[in-house]
Amino acid sequence: MVEASSKTNSSQAIPGTQAIQRVLSLLRAFPQENPKRSLTELSTAAGLNKATAHRMLAVLEREGFVYRSPDTGEFQLGSELIVLGARALKAVDIRAAARPELQALAESTGENSTLEILVNEDVLILDEERGGGLLVLASEIGTRWPAHATATGKVLLAEAELDLPETEEGLSALTEHTIVSPDQLMATLSEVRNTGFATNIEELEYGYVSIAAPVRNRGGRTIAAISVGGSVERVTADRIPALAKDVQAAAFRISERLGYRKAGEE
Repeated sequence: MVEASSKTNSSQAIPGTQAIQRVLSLLRAFPQENPKRSLTELSTAAGLNKATAHRMLAVLEREGFVYRSPDTGEFQLGSELIVLGARALKAVDIRAAARPELQALAESTGENSTLEILVNEDVLILDEERGGGLLVLASEIGTRWPAHATATGKVLLAEAELDLPETEEGLSALTEHTIVSPDQLMATLSEVRNTGFATNIEELEYGYVSIAAPVRNRGGRTIAAISVGGSVERVTADRIPALAKDVQAAAFRISERLGYRKAGEE
């Protein structure tokens, strides 16, 4: 008698996978700029027919993951996702280690400070502290930006083995200053490894400049990056070296809290 294999054939879908993917596609169909959407908008964005989307949204509503307005019939993300998001943030110890440094950077520099990680080809803001300067970049916790167009992204990409998606013209351009050449990006990442910090000078958005440095874990691997940034009128070229030193020092202190030590230190 031939025994059945104990391993699941990787080419076979796990039962329920399609339903889970559909549910996730609905939850992801709420864009940041439009948090309320109709059934038609959600079904279209998720690539589902209205009947299927309606059934799944009914379950999500019952469980508190979405809320439907009794007046307009529009859906929005529900309170249960806030609860889960809070739990996820608490599980990321790096936020606790970085929080006092973000506050100190924002206070001492007057600029915004952020803590970010790499998620595929994007950077994700884990935490931030607002400075006293003019805000020119609309961002908040959970915002994602293309990594190649940000200072934090360059810091994280400098040690990551990642193939960035390209268009026929190169990497996607957000402004005329964005690095779009893969070769130029590789050269920039090499410079970042040598200097220990990265800059973004109107590459993500016109009028915005930022400087970032790496945060390392106990094993010395870069796991996050912190940055300070503000308007081009405030974060001028002659101010960047001093800000870079401040960011690097803060990033090192966070790394120390996470167990990182320089070679030769105990």
